[in-house]
Formats: sequence, structure tokens, C-alpha cells
Amino acid sequence: MIKGIYLAARSLNNGFQRISNIANNLANINTTGYKRELPFFEVLDKAGKPTIKQMVDYTQGDFSKTSNQLDLAISGSGFFAVKKNDKIELTRNGRFNISEDGFIVNQNGSKLMGKGGAINVSDLELAKNNELKIMKNGKIYLGKELLGEIVIMNPKDTSTLQRDSNLNFYSDTENYQPIQSENYKIFQGYLENSNVNTISEMQAMISTNSDYQSSYKIITYLDKSLEKANEIGKV
Repeated sequence: MIKGIYLAARSLNNGFQRISNIANNLANINTTGYKRELPFFEVLDKAGKPTIKQMVDYTQGDFSKTSNQLDLAISGSGFFAVKKNDKIELTRNGRFNISEDGFIVNQNGSKLMGKGGAINVSDLELAKNNELKIMKNGKIYLGKELLGEIVIMNPKDTSTLQRDSNLNFYSDTENYQPIQSENYKIFQGYLENSNVNTISEMQAMISTNSDYQSSYKIITYLDKSLEKANEIGKV
């Protein structure tokens, strides 16, 4: 009976984590470039102890046209690399702008990285209305002048990635590598939508809630049964 309560309690805890997971996905359904979290699962570590692992669905979301010359979307594999405070992070959120000191940055002020470092346009005269053109291979032109080339990166192992409060991905080892341009295309004037499917998440929420309620009822039943058994033992 004690084992039954333990198993039901584990199921209850897993259900709570799954509900939190689904709620987070639904909360970010309109977040540019967001990648949905998959259900938690248990794995055994080297010591044979069960640990909870969180996986992410990295499939590509649909594109929305914005016509903003600094909105970018990646078709294919890879991430934009952005840098802030000497830390490199990966993101599929291609909503960029130009900072006061001329760097191409995201909404958090992190600088977009090119093959030669952070991309800067401060030395060029944007006031002349030269068109900022970003090619599908990542090369950036202002008029006919080449500014730089966006670097698209992948982690060597996606299982090492963690998500920060800004929903960017990072690895403590920063074990990233640039990928070849034939594996991706950059589309200027577009943004990648979240890959969360509302219907699928709602169905998962209903199913998980049902399982959660069942586990709760089992614990309540076993607890009452254990209480009665203790009372009988005292007679």
C-alpha cells in the first residue's frame, strides 16, 4: 500500500510538471522563434539514480512577413548567435534593430554576431538612405558596400542547451560551431513564429489533467485505507 502511494505521488508530481510545461508553451504561443518544450522524462544517471530530463522541439515554425529590413528568419537548421557580456547565446528570434553605437542588436541589447565578430554599421552613412540588404547566405550590404556576414551556428550537442529568462539558448561550454550556408537560408523582412500548436497543447492539457486527478484520487483512497488499517491494528 505504501508503495502504491509512492507511485501515485510520483505520477502526481510528473503531472504537475507536465501541466507547468504545457502552460509555458501556451504562454509563449506568440513569442517569436519560441521552441516548445516536450514532456519531461526520466533517465538513469551514471549512479543509477533517476533524473528528470527536459527536451525541446526544435522544428521550424511558420514565417510571418513584416517587411522590416532588420527582421530575419532562418529557413533550415541553425541559430543566430548573439553576444552580451562576453557570453554567446543562440536564438531563432530574428527581431533586430540598430543600437545607438551602430551595432545590430536584439531586443535585449545582445549583439548579432558575424564571421568577424559583432556586426557594426556606425562607420557607414545610413542617412543617405542606402538600402540595407541581407542576402540568403547571410551577407549584409549597405548599398554596394559589404558590412559583414551573419554567422549561423549549431551546438555540437543540443542536450547541453539550457534556456534563459529571455528564452535564448546557451551552453555552459559554449560548444557551438558555424554551419555551411547550404544548410540554411536567411529571409529578410520575415520572422519565425512559435512552433506551438494550440490544439495539440490543449488536448495534452486535458489528458494530463485527467491523469492528475486520477493519481490524486488513488492517493486519497490509499491514504484512507491505510488510516483504517491503522485503526484496526489498534483494536
